[in-house]
Amino acid sequence: MTTVADAVGAALAQAGVRTVFGVVGSGNFHVTNALTAGGARFVAARHEGGAAVMADAYARLSGELGVLSVHQGPGLTNALTGITEAAKSRTPLLILAPAATSPRSNFYLDDAALATAVGAV
Repeated sequence: MTTVADAVGAALAQAGVRTVFGVVGSGNFHVTNALTAGGARFVAARHEGGAAVMADAYARLSGELGVLSVHQGPGLTNALTGITEAAKSRTPLLILAPAATSPRSNFYLDDAALATAVGAV
């Protein structure tokens, strides 16, 4: 049975995503594995902020889409400075960040509002 993570990872790999930057957590583990199974290279960072800047720099220098994979909640908030810079610079950057759906979860955030606040869509 194909999962959503498998489908997303396979679709991105088939669309030409060659490199993904990030920090793996329980929320993005499966989609990151699906991307690497599809042939993408995963570049691990020690912190999500560093991963976001790496993805931004990769996109600017290579001319390819930058891809960032982070854990839900604090993984996304840790990456916001790099995401903001990429948004302000109009860098093509795709952020893969799962969403906790229960407002009672300590990982729950309004991801769309965070993106809008920093100029990302």
